[in-house]
Amino acid sequence: MVELGQILLLAVVVAAAWLLLSPKPVFKMRVAQGSLKVTRGKVTFDRQQQAAEILRQWQIRRGWIGGVRRGKSLKLTFSHSVPPGCRQQLRNLWTNC
Repeated sequence: MVELGQILLLAVVVAAAWLLLSPKPVFKMRVAQGSLKVTRGKVTFDRQQQAAEILRQWQIRRGWIGGVRRGKSLKLTFSHSVPPGCRQQLRNLWTNC
C-alpha cells in the first residue's frame, strides 16, 4: 500500500510543476465595481478605454481579463463572470487594433 507521505509528496511535485510550467499573463486587467484597472503588464490607454466601454455595455461589474502569449500570438483569458458574447467582442478588439 502506498503511504500517505508518498501521495503528499507526489501532490506537491505536481502542483509545483503546474505552477512553473503554466503560462504567465502578459497583462491582466481587473474589473471591480464596474471599473477597469490594469494590474499586470501594459495595455494602451485607447485599448483599455475601448475594453472598459465593452464591459460597461455588458454590465460587467467584476472579473478579470488576461493576455497570455502563445507563440507569436496573444490569447485572451477571462474569468467566468465575462459571458461568451462579451469575450468575443474583446477578442475582436485585440485582433483589430
